[in-house]
Amino acid sequence: MANQSQFLEWHGQQYRVRVKVPAKVRDLIGRGKLTFPLHTADLKEADARKWPLVARLKGIIAAAEKALATNDPVDAEALRLRLSKDDEGTKYFLYDRAEKIEASHGEVRAKEFYALASGQATPLDHHASAFAQHRGYRKKSEGDFLRALGWLGDWMRDSSLPVSLETISRADAGRFIAESLTVGRSPQKATAYLGFIRQYWAFLIDKGHLSTRDNPWAGQTLPAPPKDRRDSDPDRGKRPFTDDEIRTLLAGDGGPLLNDLMRVAALSGMRLEEICQLYVSDCTAGMFNVWAGKTDSARRTVPIHSGLTAIIVRRTKGKLPGAFLFDELPPLPPSRETRSDPAAKRFTRYRRSRGVDERPNGKSKSNVDFHSFRRWFIRKARNARLEGNTAFDEWTLTWVIGHTDSERAKSLDLSQHGYAGQDPDEAKRAVVEAVRLPD
Repeated sequence: MANQSQFLEWHGQQYRVRVKVPAKVRDLIGRGKLTFPLHTADLKEADARKWPLVARLKGIIAAAEKALATNDPVDAEALRLRLSKDDEGTKYFLYDRAEKIEASHGEVRAKEFYALASGQATPLDHHASAFAQHRGYRKKSEGDFLRALGWLGDWMRDSSLPVSLETISRADAGRFIAESLTVGRSPQKATAYLGFIRQYWAFLIDKGHLSTRDNPWAGQTLPAPPKDRRDSDPDRGKRPFTDDEIRTLLAGDGGPLLNDLMRVAALSGMRLEEICQLYVSDCTAGMFNVWAGKTDSARRTVPIHSGLTAIIVRRTKGKLPGAFLFDELPPLPPSRETRSDPAAKRFTRYRRSRGVDERPNGKSKSNVDFHSFRRWFIRKARNARLEGNTAFDEWTLTWVIGHTDSERAKSLDLSQHGYAGQDPDEAKRAVVEAVRLPD
Protein backbone atom coordinates (compact mmCIF):
# COMPACT_ATOMS: atom_id res chain seq x y z
CA MET A 1 0.00 0.00 0.00
CA ALA A 2 1.27 3.49 -0.85
CA ASN A 3 2.63 5.61 2.01
CA GLN A 4 0.07 8.40 2.47
CA SER A 5 2.43 10.48 4.60
CA GLN A 6 5.15 10.59 1.93
CA PHE A 7 6.12 14.25 1.18
CA LEU A 8 3.77 15.38 3.98
CA GLU A 9 4.43 16.88 7.41
CA TRP A 10 2.19 18.20 10.17
CA HIS A 11 2.61 21.91 10.72
CA GLY A 12 0.33 24.41 12.48
CA GLN A 13 -2.65 22.08 12.87
CA GLN A 14 -2.64 21.19 9.19
CA TYR A 15 -0.65 19.21 6.66
CA ARG A 16 1.83 20.71 4.24
CA VAL A 17 3.98 19.35 1.42
CA ARG A 18 7.65 18.95 2.24
CA VAL A 19 10.37 18.11 -0.31
CA LYS A 20 13.98 17.77 0.81
CA VAL A 21 16.50 19.88 -1.13
CA PRO A 22 19.66 17.97 -2.16
CA ALA A 23 22.83 19.26 -0.50
CA LYS A 24 24.46 20.29 -3.76
CA VAL A 25 21.77 22.91 -4.54
CA ARG A 26 20.92 24.13 -1.03
CA ASP A 27 23.14 27.20 -1.38
CA LEU A 28 21.50 28.08 -4.70
CA ILE A 29 17.93 27.61 -3.46
CA GLY A 30 18.71 29.02 -0.04
CA ARG A 31 17.05 26.40 2.14
CA GLY A 32 17.20 22.74 3.10
CA LYS A 33 13.58 21.94 2.30
CA LEU A 34 10.73 23.32 0.21
CA THR A 35 7.25 23.43 1.73
CA PHE A 36 3.74 24.44 0.73
CA PRO A 37 0.56 24.44 2.89
CA LEU A 38 -2.34 22.16 1.95
CA HIS A 39 -4.92 23.78 4.28
CA THR A 40 -6.35 20.51 5.48
CA ALA A 41 -6.05 18.37 8.59
CA ASP A 42 -7.33 15.24 6.85
CA LEU A 43 -4.51 12.87 5.85
CA LYS A 44 -6.44 11.26 2.98
CA GLU A 45 -7.34 14.62 1.50
CA ALA A 46 -3.79 15.89 1.92
CA ASP A 47 -2.47 12.80 0.15
CA ALA A 48 -4.78 13.51 -2.80
CA ARG A 49 -3.80 17.18 -3.01
CA LYS A 50 -0.05 16.87 -2.64
CA TRP A 51 1.12 15.47 -5.99
CA PRO A 52 0.81 18.58 -8.22
CA LEU A 53 2.65 20.56 -5.55
CA VAL A 54 5.33 17.89 -5.18
CA ALA A 55 5.87 18.09 -8.95
CA ARG A 56 6.14 21.89 -8.78
CA LEU A 57 8.66 21.85 -5.92
CA LYS A 58 10.72 19.13 -7.61
CA GLY A 59 10.70 21.32 -10.71
CA ILE A 60 12.40 24.07 -8.70
CA ILE A 61 15.05 21.61 -7.55
CA ALA A 62 15.51 20.35 -11.10
CA ALA A 63 15.97 23.92 -12.32
CA ALA A 64 18.66 24.49 -9.70
CA GLU A 65 20.43 21.26 -10.70
CA LYS A 66 20.20 22.38 -14.32
CA ALA A 67 21.81 25.70 -13.44
CA LEU A 68 24.71 23.90 -11.81
CA ALA A 69 25.13 21.39 -14.63
CA THR A 70 25.02 23.69 -17.67
CA ASN A 71 28.31 24.49 -19.38
CA ASP A 72 27.05 27.79 -20.77
CA PRO A 73 27.82 30.58 -18.27
CA VAL A 74 25.06 32.85 -19.63
CA ASP A 75 22.43 30.13 -19.34
CA ALA A 76 23.74 29.19 -15.89
CA GLU A 77 23.37 32.77 -14.71
CA ALA A 78 19.89 33.05 -16.19
CA LEU A 79 18.75 29.84 -14.50
CA ARG A 80 20.21 31.01 -11.18
CA LEU A 81 18.44 34.34 -11.41
CA ARG A 82 15.22 32.55 -12.34
CA LEU A 83 15.32 30.94 -8.91
CA SER A 84 16.31 34.13 -7.08
CA LYS A 85 13.80 35.74 -4.76
CA ASP A 86 15.83 38.83 -3.88
CA ASP A 87 16.51 42.05 -5.78
CA GLU A 88 18.58 40.22 -8.36
CA GLY A 89 15.40 38.55 -9.61
CA THR A 90 13.54 41.78 -10.36
CA LYS A 91 12.83 42.77 -13.94
CA TYR A 92 14.88 45.96 -13.52
CA PHE A 93 17.99 44.03 -12.57
CA LEU A 94 17.40 41.51 -15.36
CA TYR A 95 16.90 44.25 -17.94
CA ASP A 96 20.14 45.96 -16.89
CA ARG A 97 22.02 42.64 -16.99
CA ALA A 98 20.57 41.83 -20.42
CA GLU A 99 21.89 45.13 -21.78
CA LYS A 100 25.39 44.20 -20.64
CA ILE A 101 25.08 40.76 -22.22
CA GLU A 102 23.92 42.39 -25.47
CA ALA A 103 27.10 44.47 -25.53
CA SER A 104 29.29 41.39 -25.18
CA HIS A 105 27.24 38.60 -26.80
CA GLY A 106 24.78 40.31 -29.14
CA GLU A 107 21.07 41.10 -29.18
CA VAL A 108 19.82 37.54 -29.80
CA ARG A 109 21.79 36.15 -26.85
CA ALA A 110 20.57 38.98 -24.61
CA LYS A 111 16.92 38.27 -25.48
CA GLU A 112 17.43 34.57 -24.75
CA PHE A 113 18.99 35.45 -21.39
CA TYR A 114 16.13 37.76 -20.38
CA ALA A 115 13.43 35.30 -21.45
CA LEU A 116 15.10 32.45 -19.57
CA ALA A 117 15.87 34.43 -16.41
CA SER A 118 12.39 35.99 -16.23
CA GLY A 119 10.60 32.69 -16.74
CA GLN A 120 9.20 33.61 -20.15
CA ALA A 121 11.23 30.85 -21.82
CA THR A 122 12.08 27.33 -20.72
CA PRO A 123 15.05 25.26 -21.98
CA LEU A 124 14.08 22.38 -24.24
CA ASP A 125 15.32 19.71 -21.86
CA HIS A 126 14.17 21.43 -18.65
CA HIS A 127 11.56 18.73 -17.97
CA ALA A 128 13.24 15.90 -19.89
CA SER A 129 14.20 13.83 -16.84
CA ALA A 130 10.70 14.10 -15.35
CA PHE A 131 9.19 13.04 -18.68
CA ALA A 132 11.48 10.02 -19.06
CA GLN A 133 10.66 8.94 -15.51
CA HIS A 134 6.93 9.47 -16.13
CA ARG A 135 7.07 7.26 -19.23
CA GLY A 136 9.18 4.62 -17.51
CA TYR A 137 11.79 4.69 -20.27
CA ARG A 138 14.72 2.35 -20.18
CA LYS A 139 18.18 3.83 -20.73
CA LYS A 140 18.17 3.17 -24.48
CA SER A 141 14.78 4.82 -24.99
CA GLU A 142 15.76 7.74 -22.77
CA GLY A 143 18.95 8.15 -24.77
CA ASP A 144 17.02 8.15 -28.06
CA PHE A 145 14.61 10.76 -26.68
CA LEU A 146 17.41 13.06 -25.49
CA ARG A 147 19.19 12.61 -28.83
CA ALA A 148 16.09 13.75 -30.73
CA LEU A 149 15.70 16.72 -28.40
CA GLY A 150 19.33 17.63 -29.01
CA TRP A 151 18.79 17.58 -32.79
CA LEU A 152 15.82 19.90 -32.32
CA GLY A 153 17.94 22.31 -30.28
CA ASP A 154 20.72 22.30 -32.89
CA TRP A 155 18.23 22.99 -35.67
CA MET A 156 16.67 25.88 -33.72
CA ARG A 157 20.08 27.49 -33.21
CA ASP A 158 20.92 27.09 -36.90
CA SER A 159 17.54 28.66 -37.72
CA SER A 160 18.21 31.63 -35.39
CA LEU A 161 15.30 30.63 -33.14
CA PRO A 162 15.40 30.92 -29.33
CA VAL A 163 16.06 27.42 -28.03
CA SER A 164 13.06 27.15 -25.71
CA LEU A 165 9.90 25.13 -25.34
CA GLU A 166 7.68 28.15 -25.90
CA THR A 167 9.25 28.99 -29.29
CA ILE A 168 8.08 26.02 -31.37
CA SER A 169 5.08 26.63 -33.64
CA ARG A 170 3.40 24.12 -35.95
CA ALA A 171 5.26 25.64 -38.88
CA ASP A 172 8.58 25.32 -37.05
CA ALA A 173 7.81 21.69 -36.19
CA GLY A 174 7.06 20.91 -39.83
CA ARG A 175 10.28 22.57 -40.99
CA PHE A 176 12.36 20.65 -38.43
CA ILE A 177 10.88 17.36 -39.61
CA ALA A 178 11.62 18.11 -43.27
CA GLU A 179 15.01 19.80 -42.81
CA SER A 180 16.58 17.75 -40.02
CA LEU A 181 14.69 14.80 -38.55
CA THR A 182 14.22 12.88 -41.81
CA VAL A 183 17.61 13.69 -43.31
CA GLY A 184 19.80 10.58 -43.43
CA ARG A 185 17.38 8.51 -41.34
CA SER A 186 15.05 5.72 -42.30
CA PRO A 187 11.30 6.39 -42.12
CA GLN A 188 11.04 3.94 -39.22
CA LYS A 189 13.72 5.74 -37.18
CA ALA A 190 12.37 9.19 -37.99
CA THR A 191 8.87 8.08 -36.97
CA ALA A 192 10.18 6.77 -33.64
CA TYR A 193 12.07 10.01 -32.90
CA LEU A 194 9.04 12.11 -33.86
CA GLY A 195 6.97 10.02 -31.44
CA PHE A 196 9.34 10.88 -28.57
CA ILE A 197 9.05 14.61 -29.24
CA ARG A 198 5.26 14.47 -29.70
CA GLN A 199 4.81 12.61 -26.40
CA TYR A 200 7.13 15.06 -24.61
CA TRP A 201 5.00 18.01 -25.69
CA ALA A 202 1.81 16.18 -24.68
CA PHE A 203 3.35 15.62 -21.24
CA LEU A 204 4.31 19.30 -20.92
CA ILE A 205 0.80 20.43 -21.81
CA ASP A 206 -0.88 17.86 -19.57
CA LYS A 207 1.27 18.82 -16.55
CA GLY A 208 0.78 22.54 -17.08
CA HIS A 209 4.37 23.32 -18.04
CA LEU A 210 3.11 24.92 -21.27
CA SER A 211 0.13 27.26 -21.22
CA THR A 212 -1.10 26.33 -24.70
CA ARG A 213 -3.30 23.30 -25.34
CA ASP A 214 -2.10 22.99 -28.92
CA ASN A 215 0.58 20.37 -29.46
CA PRO A 216 2.58 21.56 -32.51
CA TRP A 217 3.74 17.99 -33.16
CA ALA A 218 0.28 16.39 -33.15
CA GLY A 219 -0.82 15.39 -36.63
CA GLN A 220 2.61 16.04 -38.15
CA THR A 221 3.57 13.42 -40.74
CA LEU A 222 6.79 12.50 -42.47
CA PRO A 223 7.33 13.37 -46.12
CA ALA A 224 6.74 10.50 -48.52
CA PRO A 225 9.94 8.57 -49.24
CA PRO A 226 11.39 9.11 -52.71
CA LYS A 227 10.39 6.52 -55.27
CA ASP A 228 13.10 4.16 -56.43
CA ARG A 229 14.71 4.97 -59.74
CA ARG A 230 14.27 2.51 -62.55
CA ASP A 231 17.95 1.57 -62.32
CA SER A 232 17.99 1.28 -58.51
CA ASP A 233 18.63 -2.01 -56.75
CA PRO A 234 15.61 -3.69 -55.13
CA ASP A 235 15.47 -3.22 -51.38
CA ARG A 236 13.16 -5.48 -49.39
CA GLY A 237 14.51 -4.41 -46.01
CA LYS A 238 15.81 -6.60 -43.20
CA ARG A 239 15.98 -10.27 -44.13
CA PRO A 240 17.25 -13.68 -42.97
CA PHE A 241 20.71 -14.88 -43.86
CA THR A 242 20.93 -17.15 -46.87
CA ASP A 243 22.36 -20.64 -46.38
CA ASP A 244 25.51 -19.52 -48.20
CA GLU A 245 25.89 -16.59 -45.79
CA ILE A 246 25.43 -18.93 -42.83
CA ARG A 247 28.16 -21.18 -44.23
CA THR A 248 30.48 -18.20 -44.74
CA LEU A 249 29.97 -16.90 -41.22
CA LEU A 250 30.35 -20.28 -39.51
CA ALA A 251 33.36 -21.27 -41.63
CA GLY A 252 35.38 -18.30 -40.39
CA ASP A 253 36.90 -17.76 -36.99
CA GLY A 254 35.17 -15.02 -35.03
CA GLY A 255 36.82 -16.06 -31.79
CA PRO A 256 35.36 -18.23 -28.97
CA LEU A 257 32.61 -15.73 -28.12
CA LEU A 258 31.21 -15.18 -31.62
CA ASN A 259 31.73 -18.76 -32.76
CA ASP A 260 29.42 -19.99 -29.99
CA LEU A 261 26.98 -17.07 -30.11
CA MET A 262 26.32 -17.54 -33.82
CA ARG A 263 25.54 -21.24 -33.43
CA VAL A 264 23.29 -20.73 -30.41
CA ALA A 265 21.38 -18.02 -32.26
CA ALA A 266 21.01 -20.05 -35.43
CA LEU A 267 19.78 -23.18 -33.63
CA SER A 268 17.53 -21.56 -31.01
CA GLY A 269 16.01 -18.49 -32.68
CA MET A 270 16.75 -16.45 -29.53
CA ARG A 271 17.56 -12.76 -29.63
CA LEU A 272 21.16 -11.74 -28.96
CA GLU A 273 20.35 -10.04 -25.66
CA GLU A 274 18.36 -13.08 -24.50
CA ILE A 275 21.39 -15.30 -25.15
CA CYS A 276 23.79 -12.93 -23.40
CA GLN A 277 21.50 -12.78 -20.33
CA LEU A 278 21.50 -16.57 -19.84
CA TYR A 279 22.92 -17.86 -16.57
CA VAL A 280 24.32 -21.36 -16.09
CA SER A 281 21.19 -22.15 -14.06
CA ASP A 282 19.07 -21.23 -17.11
CA CYS A 283 20.58 -24.07 -19.15
CA THR A 284 19.38 -27.22 -17.38
CA ALA A 285 17.25 -30.27 -18.19
CA GLY A 286 17.79 -29.76 -21.91
CA MET A 287 16.14 -26.31 -21.88
CA PHE A 288 17.07 -22.66 -22.15
CA ASN A 289 15.00 -20.68 -19.65
CA VAL A 290 14.51 -17.13 -20.94
CA TRP A 291 13.37 -14.88 -18.09
CA ALA A 292 13.25 -11.46 -19.69
CA GLY A 293 13.29 -10.00 -23.15
CA LYS A 294 11.86 -7.51 -25.59
CA THR A 295 8.20 -8.31 -24.80
CA ASP A 296 6.18 -10.12 -22.14
CA SER A 297 5.98 -13.13 -24.47
CA ALA A 298 9.78 -13.35 -24.47
CA ARG A 299 9.65 -15.17 -21.12
CA ARG A 300 9.65 -18.80 -22.20
CA THR A 301 11.56 -22.09 -22.43
CA VAL A 302 13.45 -23.09 -25.57
CA PRO A 303 14.68 -26.66 -26.05
CA ILE A 304 18.47 -26.91 -26.41
CA HIS A 305 19.19 -28.16 -29.93
CA SER A 306 21.20 -31.39 -30.12
CA GLY A 307 23.78 -29.49 -32.16
CA LEU A 308 24.42 -27.19 -29.19
CA THR A 309 24.97 -29.83 -26.52
CA ALA A 310 28.77 -29.70 -26.67
CA ILE A 311 28.81 -25.90 -26.44
CA ILE A 312 26.49 -25.84 -23.41
CA VAL A 313 28.43 -28.59 -21.62
CA ARG A 314 31.71 -26.76 -22.21
CA ARG A 315 30.34 -23.38 -21.13
CA THR A 316 28.62 -24.63 -17.96
CA LYS A 317 31.33 -27.01 -16.72
CA GLY A 318 32.81 -25.91 -13.40
CA LYS A 319 30.77 -22.70 -13.22
CA LEU A 320 28.47 -21.59 -10.41
CA PRO A 321 24.73 -21.48 -11.19
CA GLY A 322 24.75 -17.67 -11.02
CA ALA A 323 27.53 -17.27 -13.60
CA PHE A 324 26.73 -16.05 -17.09
CA LEU A 325 26.83 -18.65 -19.85
CA PHE A 326 28.79 -16.12 -21.96
CA ASP A 327 30.98 -14.71 -19.22
CA GLU A 328 33.55 -13.08 -21.53
CA LEU A 329 31.42 -9.98 -21.93
CA PRO A 330 32.48 -6.98 -19.81
CA PRO A 331 30.46 -5.85 -16.78
CA LEU A 332 27.41 -3.77 -17.62
CA PRO A 333 28.07 -0.06 -16.90
CA PRO A 334 25.32 2.14 -15.41
CA SER A 335 25.02 4.01 -18.71
CA ARG A 336 23.90 0.91 -20.62
CA GLU A 337 21.13 -1.61 -20.01
CA THR A 338 21.88 -4.17 -22.73
CA ARG A 339 24.68 -6.61 -21.96
CA SER A 340 24.96 -7.68 -25.60
CA ASP A 341 26.18 -4.37 -27.09
CA PRO A 342 29.89 -5.32 -27.25
CA ALA A 343 29.00 -8.65 -28.87
CA ALA A 344 26.78 -6.94 -31.45
CA LYS A 345 29.55 -4.52 -32.43
CA ARG A 346 32.11 -7.30 -32.62
CA PHE A 347 29.80 -9.35 -34.83
CA THR A 348 29.24 -6.40 -37.19
CA ARG A 349 32.98 -6.07 -37.73
CA TYR A 350 33.33 -9.81 -38.24
CA ARG A 351 30.37 -10.02 -40.63
CA ARG A 352 31.77 -7.25 -42.80
CA SER A 353 35.23 -8.86 -42.81
CA ARG A 354 33.60 -12.02 -44.22
CA GLY A 355 31.88 -10.04 -46.96
CA VAL A 356 28.36 -10.68 -45.62
CA ASP A 357 26.61 -7.38 -46.21
CA GLU A 358 23.74 -5.87 -48.20
CA ARG A 359 23.29 -2.13 -48.62
CA PRO A 360 21.29 -1.42 -51.75
CA ASN A 361 21.48 2.09 -53.18
CA GLY A 362 24.03 3.26 -50.63
CA LYS A 363 21.83 2.42 -47.65
CA SER A 364 23.44 3.40 -44.33
CA LYS A 365 22.59 0.15 -42.49
CA SER A 366 22.85 -3.38 -43.79
CA ASN A 367 19.80 -5.53 -44.43
CA VAL A 368 21.51 -8.36 -42.55
CA ASP A 369 22.64 -8.24 -38.93
CA PHE A 370 22.83 -10.57 -35.93
CA HIS A 371 19.02 -10.69 -35.82
CA SER A 372 19.17 -12.35 -39.23
CA PHE A 373 20.10 -15.59 -37.42
CA ARG A 374 16.68 -15.41 -35.72
CA ARG A 375 14.98 -14.68 -39.04
CA TRP A 376 16.82 -17.63 -40.61
CA PHE A 377 15.73 -19.97 -37.81
CA ILE A 378 12.09 -18.94 -38.23
CA ARG A 379 12.23 -19.39 -41.99
CA LYS A 380 13.77 -22.85 -41.67
CA ALA A 381 11.16 -23.94 -39.13
CA ARG A 382 8.38 -22.60 -41.35
CA ASN A 383 9.80 -24.40 -44.38
CA ALA A 384 9.98 -27.66 -42.44
CA ARG A 385 6.29 -27.28 -41.61
CA LEU A 386 5.42 -26.58 -45.24
CA GLU A 387 7.39 -29.66 -46.30
CA GLY A 388 5.19 -31.91 -44.17
CA ASN A 389 6.60 -31.96 -40.64
CA THR A 390 3.48 -32.50 -38.53
CA ALA A 391 5.18 -32.71 -35.12
CA PHE A 392 4.42 -29.01 -34.54
CA ASP A 393 2.26 -26.22 -35.94
CA GLU A 394 2.56 -22.46 -36.36
CA TRP A 395 1.35 -21.90 -32.80
CA THR A 396 4.25 -23.97 -31.46
CA LEU A 397 6.66 -21.78 -33.39
CA THR A 398 5.31 -18.63 -31.72
CA TRP A 399 5.86 -20.23 -28.30
CA VAL A 400 9.47 -21.10 -29.16
CA ILE A 401 10.48 -17.73 -30.56
CA GLY A 402 8.49 -15.65 -28.07
CA HIS A 403 6.14 -13.83 -30.42
CA THR A 404 2.58 -12.76 -29.74
CA ASP A 405 -0.01 -13.25 -32.45
CA SER A 406 -1.96 -10.02 -32.24
CA GLU A 407 -2.99 -10.11 -35.89
CA ARG A 408 -5.19 -13.15 -35.41
CA ALA A 409 -8.76 -12.97 -34.21
CA LYS A 410 -8.83 -12.44 -30.45
CA SER A 411 -11.04 -15.46 -29.85
CA LEU A 412 -8.63 -17.74 -31.71
CA ASP A 413 -5.64 -16.23 -29.96
CA LEU A 414 -7.37 -16.70 -26.59
CA SER A 415 -8.20 -20.32 -27.25
CA GLN A 416 -4.76 -21.29 -28.55
CA HIS A 417 -2.51 -19.18 -26.32
CA GLY A 418 -4.78 -18.69 -23.34
CA TYR A 419 -7.10 -21.62 -22.73
CA ALA A 420 -5.02 -24.34 -24.36
CA GLY A 421 -1.83 -23.24 -22.63
CA GLN A 422 1.66 -23.77 -23.94
CA ASP A 423 2.39 -26.54 -26.41
CA PRO A 424 4.14 -29.61 -24.89
CA ASP A 425 7.93 -29.63 -24.79
CA GLU A 426 7.98 -32.43 -27.37
CA ALA A 427 6.32 -30.16 -29.93
CA LYS A 428 8.67 -27.30 -29.14
CA ARG A 429 11.64 -29.63 -29.44
CA ALA A 430 10.35 -30.72 -32.83
CA VAL A 431 10.48 -27.08 -33.95
CA VAL A 432 14.08 -26.68 -32.83
CA GLU A 433 15.30 -30.00 -34.22
CA ALA A 434 13.64 -29.25 -37.58
CA VAL A 435 16.31 -26.60 -38.11
CA ARG A 436 19.64 -27.83 -39.43
CA LEU A 437 22.78 -25.90 -40.18
CA PRO A 438 23.74 -26.03 -43.86
CA ASP A 439 26.44 -28.56 -44.69
